[in-house]
Amino acid sequence: MINETPLSLGVKDYLKNNISTNEKILISISCGLDSTVLFDLITKSKYLKNKNIYYLIFDHQKRAEGKYEIKQFIKFYNLSNKNLFLKKVSINKKIKGFQEKSRSSRYNFLYNFSKKRNIKNIFLGHHLDDLNETFFMRKIQQSGTAGLSNIFSDKFKSLKLHRPLSKYSKKQIKSYANRNKLIWFEDRTNLELVFTRNKIRHFLYSNNHFSKINQERLIFSKTFYIRSLYQDFFKSKKNKIFYIETEKFNNLTENLKFLVVQSFYYENRYLFRKQIRDENIRNFIKILDNNIQNGKERSIFSGKIGVLNKKNYINLT
Repeated sequence: MINETPLSLGVKDYLKNNISTNEKILISISCGLDSTVLFDLITKSKYLKNKNIYYLIFDHQKRAEGKYEIKQFIKFYNLSNKNLFLKKVSINKKIKGFQEKSRSSRYNFLYNFSKKRNIKNIFLGHHLDDLNETFFMRKIQQSGTAGLSNIFSDKFKSLKLHRPLSKYSKKQIKSYANRNKLIWFEDRTNLELVFTRNKIRHFLYSNNHFSKINQERLIFSKTFYIRSLYQDFFKSKKNKIFYIETEKFNNLTENLKFLVVQSFYYENRYLFRKQIRDENIRNFIKILDNNIQNGKERSIFSGKIGVLNKKNYINLT
């Protein structure tokens, strides 16, 4: 029986409040500390039926020892072959943007994998330190208010993304793992400072900035309503097409227009290969300020604006 700790009780409460006992879930496992603790907490909670818990291990093939570690992990935890799946991710870690491309590859695979098995709930091992690192990264990338107010999305296409450990620090998670004598494998590439995130992690730890960054992130999180501003002006028609309430939009101040467009792109960011820039948003606003001739499309960031049935629309191609 699991020792009742703030961590175990917190995850139990999360499951009870967000998942029904007969639902299927998928746990994404890296064999590292965070996903190992998540896996242990969920399975020991006995809240879900074992047959409804699926395990997906990603092998990024970055390290020669990775294949051996996965085998050891599976053996130690006696994972059932029926619900266990292994996915090799073949992306050259030396290419620019390796971590982002790796993330995109994982999420797209998760979506396709889950759709085939009627799984709608994905559990990820992100924790409080991850939240603060990503917040700081977005700050230095000059992300807008919408991006800073919501660090981790709770959905990807039709999938629900769950992060029960997001309230707990790495230190708390490691303490739980040691107390319960878990085994996991440290990825030595997390210490390589060739990656931006690793540099940020090193900077935040070495300069003890985590508490300040956490306070600032919490302030931005209270402005979560900004993420939904676009809903009064962009009405989903089908797939990637949205009707635009142009008259209502053009009555806004310039600052509000900017925030509305920014929130629209932020909520649909999984469709884009790169991040929208301020100049792209200003171009979008300029086009809507002018009359668009019927049938004539104008190119914008990752799509086109045109007129259909006397209504302006945007098609995110």
